[in-house]
Amino acid sequence: MATSSHHPPRDAERAAANPPAGGASNRAMLVVLLVSNLLASLNQSMMNVALDAVATSFHVDLALANWVVLTFSIVAGSTIIAAASVLRRLGLHRVMTAGYALSVAGGVLGLLSWDLPSMLAARAMQAITAGLFFPIVSTAILAIAPKGRSATLLSLNSAVIGAGLAFVPLISGLFITYVNLRAVFLAPTVLAVVLLIVGPRVIHDIEPRAACRIDIPSVLLGFAGLTAFIYGVNEVGKAPLPSLALMAAGAGALAAFAVRQHRLEDPLLDLTPLRHGAFTLGEAIAMLGFMGSLYLSLLVPLYLEGTIGCTPFVAGCYLAGPILAYVVATYLGGRIEDAHGIWPLVPVGFALVIAGFLGMETASARQMTVPVLVCAAVVYGGVGLLYAPSKSRDLDAVPPTLTSSASSIHSTLSQITSSFASALFVGVMAADAGQLLAHGATKADAYAAGFAHTLLIELGVAVVAGIASVAFARAMHRRWVAKKAAK
Repeated sequence: MATSSHHPPRDAERAAANPPAGGASNRAMLVVLLVSNLLASLNQSMMNVALDAVATSFHVDLALANWVVLTFSIVAGSTIIAAASVLRRLGLHRVMTAGYALSVAGGVLGLLSWDLPSMLAARAMQAITAGLFFPIVSTAILAIAPKGRSATLLSLNSAVIGAGLAFVPLISGLFITYVNLRAVFLAPTVLAVVLLIVGPRVIHDIEPRAACRIDIPSVLLGFAGLTAFIYGVNEVGKAPLPSLALMAAGAGALAAFAVRQHRLEDPLLDLTPLRHGAFTLGEAIAMLGFMGSLYLSLLVPLYLEGTIGCTPFVAGCYLAGPILAYVVATYLGGRIEDAHGIWPLVPVGFALVIAGFLGMETASARQMTVPVLVCAAVVYGGVGLLYAPSKSRDLDAVPPTLTSSASSIHSTLSQITSSFASALFVGVMAADAGQLLAHGATKADAYAAGFAHTLLIELGVAVVAGIASVAFARAMHRRWVAKKAAK
């Protein structure tokens, strides 16, 4: 899903004071920026249907194979933290050019990868690109958007990312099934090469560069904390005590990161918005809802490939329809929110998520493919209705001076949630499947049992979040009505 920008109001004000080139130039740059986020989306989700193939190709279990997803999320999250400072220091032209070059290098290494560590290194390079592009592209769009069209252009940006999410499973599955695992790197590499040729010609800086300081200890604390905590979550099903110790160490490093931000004059990530209860609750609800889509994008392909026996290409084709349901629901959710606020939109979205997962629990136990996919579409539709409106309202819960910081926090939390959900669900499924296979179960039965276990966990998360969303949506709706009346 799309992440949010760093410091959009401040960046827009600076760009207004230092206007870039004319309208034609800005239109060309806008197209390149949108395609750049499509590249970031391809990089992020290209391995979601590949976990079973990774495990088979490198002769590892699912928990270890899952690091092709976890590495990306951890590195991207760490990069997002520093993206705003990097942009102010280097400027848009240099940052985007470096991102293209890193994506090309990561793609080439992925195409040539000879073992799992080399593929993980390739994924880390791709992740830096995504960690830079997701927030910075949004900032640049806000800065160059014609008056009155910023919301429309940001919606278009989200639609581009959503389209990438819909078609990446199909493209990746095609390459895995009919070529080989490494071929999944081909499409993003070709796109990155094209952007490396075209991008530097049309992208220009939107503000003067500033000699701001990038706090390296903060970057290291954030990366170390995320890595230790997520590694522990991924392995907790196999080695509970060492994993819990790692999770505690990771949480300690993240706490030290938070304390350091409060002491820095120019923090990498301003955490002041978390002092506002409505924002904190809204972010928690949005992230718990976001977990529903992450569950589907990672676990449903494993179910289809391991239990039903689908090829990665067929699994990707099956997933395209449900993901498009998310794109449509996101658009409708935005229209409904604009007209009527988030009550009862967000609770209805969670109701759909819960209903879809309940149906999936029944259908998956009977290995009924079509009902599983219909239920996946219902869940995706529910997430589309609740995620963007929740994000919009909780950003509105902080003073305007803190909106940019709140947006930065949202971007970072999105990547942390991606890491956590992937580690939790794939880790639990890997532990269950490994134990059952060791006791003589078939792969289909082992995967089905692991899927059912993880589905119950996600269903519990959705129920808790759905209950909390009722109180949040009503409170935010009262605030929305009062603000509308005042205007």
